[in-house]
Amino acid sequence: MKRKSSKIFFVTTFGLLFVFFSFAHAEDHSQHNHGSQPQKTVSEETQSHEGHDMAENKTQIKGQLIIEKNVDGYTLSYYLLNLEERKETMKGMEGMKMHGMSDSPDVTNHLMVYIKGSDGKYASGKVGFNITNPDATTFKSLTMGMYGGYGADVIFKAKGKYKIQMKATTSDKKINDEITYEVK
Repeated sequence: MKRKSSKIFFVTTFGLLFVFFSFAHAEDHSQHNHGSQPQKTVSEETQSHEGHDMAENKTQIKGQLIIEKNVDGYTLSYYLLNLEERKETMKGMEGMKMHGMSDSPDVTNHLMVYIKGSDGKYASGKVGFNITNPDATTFKSLTMGMYGGYGADVIFKAKGKYKIQMKATTSDKKINDEITYEVK
């Protein structure tokens, strides 16, 4: 019984520390010049983030920038992580059950969205994805907040266009957005 209590204490403490540090390190990244342009695509912006260490944030944005755009005064940056990048990001959290995470062997990627306010700080709140697959089936997922962004595991196996609807509720606003991602 003592061993079980210690395990519960450790997992709870680690989880609380993770949440605390996820939000505590959301710093101003305005030097990246994201807010000054209305929309950028992978070909225009991806290279500036690959391997870029955000030391103030004690983290590194991983993955491929799908699109960045301004919606309702917020800058939304969508990134797609491959399984290796997902594994690096989740190091130390193996086996934990969290929103947006799946044990399915069909998972191909991890989708992240970073929501930055006009003040340059990452917004906190609740975020969910509703994804329509090329065959018109849908998948809904709440996301897990981490490193200033929100992410969920996704299955992008089939070729074609995926419609991704993002809904976020921050302390002062509801944000709805939709993007399309194509697997060729």
